[in-house]
Amino acid sequence: MTASPPPPPGGPARTPQIWDTDIARRGTAPPGFGPPPQPFGADPGGGGGAPRGRRKALIVVLALALVAGLGTGGWLLWGRTQKDPRHRAEPSAPPRVDTRLDWIVANPDKDKALPSPKRPATWFAHGNVIRTWSRQITALDVRQGKEQWRIALPGELCSASRRLDDDTAAVMYKQDGNTCTGLMAVDVKSGRQKWDRRVPLHDERTSDYGDPQVLVFRGRVKVMGSSESATFAAADGKVLEHPRLNPADNCMENRASTDGKTLLSVVRCSLGSDREFVQRIDPGTGREDWTWKAPEGLTIRGVLSVDPVVVTVGRTDSSDTSTNLISISPQGRTRAVISLTDHGGAIDAIVGKDTVYLASGDKETAASTKENRIVAIDLAKGEKRWETNAGGNRVGTPVGFVGDKPLFYQGAQSGEGGRLVTLDPRDGAPTVHKRMPSESSAEEAEVAALGEVYFHDDKVFVVAAAELRPKNLMMSFG
Repeated sequence: MTASPPPPPGGPARTPQIWDTDIARRGTAPPGFGPPPQPFGADPGGGGGAPRGRRKALIVVLALALVAGLGTGGWLLWGRTQKDPRHRAEPSAPPRVDTRLDWIVANPDKDKALPSPKRPATWFAHGNVIRTWSRQITALDVRQGKEQWRIALPGELCSASRRLDDDTAAVMYKQDGNTCTGLMAVDVKSGRQKWDRRVPLHDERTSDYGDPQVLVFRGRVKVMGSSESATFAAADGKVLEHPRLNPADNCMENRASTDGKTLLSVVRCSLGSDREFVQRIDPGTGREDWTWKAPEGLTIRGVLSVDPVVVTVGRTDSSDTSTNLISISPQGRTRAVISLTDHGGAIDAIVGKDTVYLASGDKETAASTKENRIVAIDLAKGEKRWETNAGGNRVGTPVGFVGDKPLFYQGAQSGEGGRLVTLDPRDGAPTVHKRMPSESSAEEAEVAALGEVYFHDDKVFVVAAAELRPKNLMMSFG
């Protein structure tokens, strides 16, 4: 590639590129690019391919929506009168570990063959847990599980934004048969549709938004697909950008991720051979802070973390499996290449400040139960810090963080409820954070199968995969 994508029309001058070719210069692929393991999860911030595997939906994208509420401690509040500072309030009691089943929502369509929802999303706002389903968006009161509002979709769900922006969410749906051309923005505070429109196409016959991604960021809605992309005003749906892209000889943005502050764009270019890039975009100016080039022969499967930047990659000639993680420095240079194959064929992961926590695939133990391993890897050097089975006889899947401690969900089994376990970032020592009751273990196991688990405001939410037609759709423990 000899030139990078031009800046937006009328935009500021482009900053110098930082091309990281340390890996690309090697005669062979870096260590760890061995046989592909089980599929790795998609980006928690909104990028990457469709979820794969038993616990994809538990990735990443989950931690970004919860961290702000999990790591805060209690403040000592002083009155207006000047009292002796020694007369302080007694320390609050530690959080209760044992939970109860607060509510459970039955599936009204359990006997109907529902289509599999594409990239479903769950949001928490204004005392509600809000979920996208195949044909609707539903808000339930987090305290009692009662429906607060519902918005019907004119067609089957294609994709949904992973994050909210100023109480705005956006979804794409099938408008013309199997074509994802409908775009709707909703206000999650009022529970009303903001606008609904058809996305523009340059050529109705040859272009489409196949495998689309939706992202809401700073008052804009971005939609990216296989051969089209467009940007709309979140307030009224006005088209702000609809670039004409020709993948045969130009570059196109086909994925983007955000943590609400920073925007990462995944760009694919075709000039003799396919090459892919990650660009960090300054949200204030729209200009590139840096551009990182993927090593030759590798394709970017997803963005696992925006800050710090961690991407998942796989061989270009392989379908959709990820073989490695690559951490990227704040300056846009490769920090470390981490093999997923070398760490038990990791299939799920979450990223902390300086560490990635990998969850390996299941293995049957001598007690006829299953467990897996959690491996902590240093993002700067790619070296293993520790490895643990997080208590044994359970399979742990990442949910998020409590402070700086990674949080994993271990499913219900043999008459025992599931549990949330935190791991000490220094040595991996496990601590049970929440324990679900044994009385509802059977229902919990059914809802959690291929589903998702969230921890919000000291409550545990287990959300079912609708395509399995389970008896119940959602459970809450508090």
